Amino acid sequence: MFAADLLVFSSILSAAWGQSVLSVSLPKTLNSTSGSCLLIPCLFNISKEKENILDSSPEATWRRGSLWSLYDTDRFTIDHRQKEPVMEVLGDLRKKNCTSVMRNLTSLHSDRYYFRIQAENFGATGTRAVHINVSDSLAEPNVTVPVLREGEEVNLTCTAPAPCPSHPPNVIWAPALGGDVTQRTQLNADGTQTVSAILNFVPSFHHHELKVNCVSIHPLHREDRPLLSHKMVILSVEYPPKETWISLTGLVWLGDKVTLTCQSNANPPAVHRWFKKRAGVEEELGISHVLSFTAAHENTGEYICEAQNQYGAMNSTNLQITVIGQSVQFHQCYTSVFLKHFGPIAFLFAIYSSFVKLVGETRVALLKFKYCSNREKMCL
Repeated sequence: MFAADLLVFSSILSAAWGQSVLSVSLPKTLNSTSGSCLLIPCLFNISKEKENILDSSPEATWRRGSLWSLYDTDRFTIDHRQKEPVMEVLGDLRKKNCTSVMRNLTSLHSDRYYFRIQAENFGATGTRAVHINVSDSLAEPNVTVPVLREGEEVNLTCTAPAPCPSHPPNVIWAPALGGDVTQRTQLNADGTQTVSAILNFVPSFHHHELKVNCVSIHPLHREDRPLLSHKMVILSVEYPPKETWISLTGLVWLGDKVTLTCQSNANPPAVHRWFKKRAGVEEELGISHVLSFTAAHENTGEYICEAQNQYGAMNSTNLQITVIGQSVQFHQCYTSVFLKHFGPIAFLFAIYSSFVKLVGETRVALLKFKYCSNREKMCL
């Protein structure tokens, strides 16, 4: 029992001592895909009294799992032999560069990994781990779309991670909108890499609400078929009013309700202003999408709608409105009057015809009846 406790205590002391002489700088989290590889950017520092081991071709390895169980090498090998990825240190250890690559990844390789350096009579493991996530699917690429204005040249940027620099993704735009696409590989501050596709084009109002896809195509080691990921964006192009017109509902008769609607194609939506021309004089009627009025003879004239936003203005074609029927006349004539008794009640009947005449038109005559109560002397 004492020997076992002593062994554990010695392991803890050894780990603590190793931590004091080795510090490692690497990203906190890295993501990759099953069947691909993963570059692990890594730099380290070692205490000055131990720097001489860098000239003796030390061995660099990566350990996974809990820091305090790393030193049980036999247990580590048994537990993880079937799960271990292929690891290769690419960096120059003499320059304190421990950058490494993991190959043939599967989701079983998701774990925490610690860098370890060993030489004769020396061994130290960094206390900072990189958490590696290996997924069977890809995350969406990142898309940057600036404000789009008609006629102004812009760049749409689509960026996908390149966890395996030896097999970078191919990033494309579909459709390309008649523009030029440039691919660019960027080294980030933490040592990771990304690939961007930059689409340069000049938007027009025809591109408004158009669906555009950014597609990243990732080659894999384990099979010929690549893995795809995409993100769709709907373009919003700002432009001055187009195709401004007036729609008319209702009959334009004297006294009728008239509704004029101004419609235009603009982004952002236009403000609509109404004008009326009559006898060469133009009158502003107000600001509204819809103009309503009860038809009177003074409403006769040409109506114009102006649509305007911050990018420009456009007028509709003139709409001529002529109000029909400018006066109304009523004519009545009684044709007969007679008294009729029904028991104690006497009814006085007056039969007359009513004619409604509009200028230029005579409408149908209506036959109506009136009756009066003799007892109540009331006419209804």
